[in-house]
Amino acid sequence: MQTIPFSEARAQLADVLRGVEAGDAPMVISRRGQASGVLMSFAQYQQLSGEGLGFADRLEGWRAKYLAPDMPGDDVNPFDGVRQSDDARDFAW
Repeated sequence: MQTIPFSEARAQLADVLRGVEAGDAPMVISRRGQASGVLMSFAQYQQLSGEGLGFADRLEGWRAKYLAPDMPGDDVNPFDGVRQSDDARDFAW
C-alpha cells in the first residue's frame, strides 16, 4: 500500500482519487509521518464492509467470470460431468 503525505494528497486529490477509482490499491494518507487515514474506491469499501451484492448477484458474477460463455444457464448443472454418476460408494462404519 502506498503512503502519501496529507499535503500532497490535498494538492493532488483529483489524481489520487482517479487512481483508487481505477482499481489501484488503497492509499494511506499520513500526517507528520504517521498514518492517519486511508483513501480507497467505493467498491473496495463495500467489499470490506460487507455491503453491496447479495448471494444471487455474486453467484451470477462468478458464473460470468469463471464459466465459459457457451455454458448453459440455470437449467443445466455445469458440474454434471464432474460428479460421480452412480448412487453412492460402499461404506461401512
